[in-house]
Amino acid sequence: MSNSNHTLKSYHETSVTTSNPAQLLVMLYEGAVRSLKQSVIAIKNKDLSAKRQSIDRAMAIVQHLQGTLDIQRGGQIAADLDRLYDYVSCRILDGSAKLNVLPIEEAAKLLSILLASWEEVVRTEQRSFPIPELVPARHGTTARFQMHA
Repeated sequence: MSNSNHTLKSYHETSVTTSNPAQLLVMLYEGAVRSLKQSVIAIKNKDLSAKRQSIDRAMAIVQHLQGTLDIQRGGQIAADLDRLYDYVSCRILDGSAKLNVLPIEEAAKLLSILLASWEEVVRTEQRSFPIPELVPARHGTTARFQMHA
């Protein structure tokens, strides 16, 4: 593995381990939408191997999202999301099987709407609980930092 690939992998691992649940959902939705967009490009380029890989990634994410729903505690919202994930999965598989980009683009659009909602949740959380800013300390010439809220 090259140094840049290792650095990127480390960055992603750190992002996942230091994110709150809403931020993790944003990352999952971003990954699913990105994979669906890649599959559209692959279908248009007739690259079936790339299409399969990107569809597999998107489906794995949607299945993960669906599998982690708590229908008991989530009530009607969780039940609605469960049905939506079923529909999205069907559209992805339909587009993949028929090499038709329209169902895949529809699935990406639906997931993008959910993504935008979760991005707003994250923005609201950050406004409510701002991350302290790192400011260089004014002690001597060393590069130390202090936390300021």
